[in-house]
Amino acid sequence: MTLGNSFAQSQSIFDSYLIDVLNLDYKEAEKKANRITDRNLKNACWYLSQVLFFAGQAEISKPKYENDTYQLQVLDGLSVGYQKLFSEPYESKAFQKFVEAYEIAKKTNNDLLIKFSLLSIIQVYNFEISQTNDLALVYLNEFKKNISNEVDEYHYKINYLLYRLRDIHFKDFSSEEFELEFEALMRNFDVKHKFWPNYLSTLAVLLETRLEHKKSIEMHKQAIESIGDTPFLKYIKFRSFIRLSEIYRAKKQFSLALVQIDSATSYLDNSDSLRSKYYINFYSAKNYFGKKSFEKAYISLKKSNDLSVELDYQKNSMEISRLNAKYQTAEKEKQILEEQQKARRNRNWLIAAGLVLLFGAGIAILLQKNTTKKRLLAEQEALLKQQRVDNLLKAQELVSIDAMIEGQEKERQRVANELHDDLGSLMATIKLHFDKANSSKTDPAMQHAQKLLEEAYQKVRSIAHHKNSGVMSDQGLLPAIKKMATVISETNALQVTVEDFGMGERLENSLELNLFRMVQELVANTIKHAEASKVTIQLTQHEDNLNIIVEDNGKGFERSQVDTSNTGMGLTTIEKRVEHLEGNFTVDSIPGKGTSILIDIPV
Repeated sequence: MTLGNSFAQSQSIFDSYLIDVLNLDYKEAEKKANRITDRNLKNACWYLSQVLFFAGQAEISKPKYENDTYQLQVLDGLSVGYQKLFSEPYESKAFQKFVEAYEIAKKTNNDLLIKFSLLSIIQVYNFEISQTNDLALVYLNEFKKNISNEVDEYHYKINYLLYRLRDIHFKDFSSEEFELEFEALMRNFDVKHKFWPNYLSTLAVLLETRLEHKKSIEMHKQAIESIGDTPFLKYIKFRSFIRLSEIYRAKKQFSLALVQIDSATSYLDNSDSLRSKYYINFYSAKNYFGKKSFEKAYISLKKSNDLSVELDYQKNSMEISRLNAKYQTAEKEKQILEEQQKARRNRNWLIAAGLVLLFGAGIAILLQKNTTKKRLLAEQEALLKQQRVDNLLKAQELVSIDAMIEGQEKERQRVANELHDDLGSLMATIKLHFDKANSSKTDPAMQHAQKLLEEAYQKVRSIAHHKNSGVMSDQGLLPAIKKMATVISETNALQVTVEDFGMGERLENSLELNLFRMVQELVANTIKHAEASKVTIQLTQHEDNLNIIVEDNGKGFERSQVDTSNTGMGLTTIEKRVEHLEGNFTVDSIPGKGTSILIDIPV
C-alpha cells in the first residue's frame, strides 16, 4: 500500500471514528481507533475515546504521540480538556483547551471535528449550577449552523433544552412544537442508543415543571434502568434520583424523598463531587425540614451553604478565565489576520503600487466625499440633539407659563369673589341702614354720605365684575376688548381704537380669555412704556385663523434690549403662549416711529 493510500485510509477511518464519538458509542470508536494505520493519530484517538467513556471515573494513562498536525493538536487539546473537566470541572483549563481545539479545528476544514469541538465547549456550561452565561447560547447557535443530520439535530435540541431548563433549580420552559419535533427525532434512534437516557431524564425534568409528576417519575425510572453501568452516563442516574426526591418532597412524602437522595449518593459523580455533594445536602435539608427534623436540616443546610460559597468562587474564577480565553482568541485571530495581510501586501507590492498611481486621485476624492458626508451627518445629529433640548426647554417654559396664567386667573377670581361677596355685601348692608335712617332725609351731610356710599358700592360691583373675567361669558372677545378701549379712552390720556373685520361666531371661552389677556397686556405695555397718544387694535377673522394687530404711535424700541428676565406676562411670555397655540407672533418696532405687534392664531 502506498503512502498516499495509507493516509487516505486513515482519514476515512478517522471520520468514521468521529461519527461514533458524536453518537456516544465510545467502545466502537475505540475499535475504529485501533484500525488507524498512522501511529500518532491512532494513539490520540484511542486515548480520547477512553477519556470520554470513563468520564473521570477511572485513571487512564496518556500515550506518547507527537501532535505536529492540526488533527493531532485538536485531539490532544480535547483529551486534556476532558481530563480537566472530569477532574477539575471548575478550573479554567478545560474551557481554554476546548476553545483552542475549536480554533485549530476550523483550520482542518473537517466538519465532524469542528462540531465535536463546539459540543465540548458547550459541555463546560452543563457542569455549572446556574447556566446564566449567554455565551453558551452563542456556541450553541454556532453549532446549529453546522447541523447536517439527525445526530447533529439531537445534540442541538438536548443542549438547547438543558440551556432553557438552566440547572436543577429549573425554570419552566414549554414549547409543544419543540417537544413534538424532538419526540419525532428520537424515533430515528434505537431504544438502546446512548441518546435515550439523557433525553428521558431531561424530558422528565420538563414534565416536573408542569407538575405532571406521574409521567415524570416513570420517565426518570426508565432513564435509570436504561443506563446500566455505563460510566459516562452515571451523572444522569444521579440527576434522576435527585429529581425523584424533589417530586416526592412536593407530595410531602419526605421519607421516600430521602430514600431517593440516598440512592443518588450511591452514584456521586467523581468528576463533579463538589456540585453533587451540594445537591445532596441542599435537598436533604429541605426534606429534614419537612419532617421537622430541624437539627438535621440545619446541619445539611450549613454544609450546602459552605459548598455553595466554594462553587461560586470557582465559577467566578472560571468566568474570568473564559473571558480571558475569548480575548486571547480574538487577539490571535487578529494577529493571524495581520500576518496574512502583511504577506499579501509584500506579494502584491508592485501591483498595488501601480494601482495606487492609477486610482489614487479617485480614491482621494471618494475619501473626501466620505469625510464630508460623515461631518455633515455629525453636524445634523448635533443639530437634532440641540433641537430636542430646545423643544424640551420650550415645553418646560410653557408649563411654567400655563401655571402662572392659571394662578393669575384664580387670583382674579378670588379677589372678585371677596369684593362681591364680602365687601359688596357689607356695603349693601350699610346702604340699607342709611336708607332707613330718618335723619338722612334732612341732614345734607348724611345725604352726601349716602350718595358717596352708593357710588362706592357700584364701583365695588364693577371692579368685581371686571376682575371676575376679562372676557365676559355673555359678551365674548370683541365686546370685552371694545369695553376695555372705551374705559381707557375716557381718561383722555390715550385714545384706543378697535377695528374688526369678519368677526363672526364666538371662539372657545378659554381661547378668548387667553387672547384678551394678551391684548390687555400689550395695551398695558404701551401705557407704561411707549409714551403713545394713539393705539389701534385690529381683529380680522378668516376661515381658519384669527389675526390681531396692536399698533401705537409711541417711541418704539429695540427688541434685543428688552429685559426677558421679567417674570410677568411680557413680550417673551406672550410669544411663547402664541407658539403654544401654534400661532405666529411678530414684533415690528422702530425707535421714534412706534410699534406694531401681529398675532396670527389658527382657529
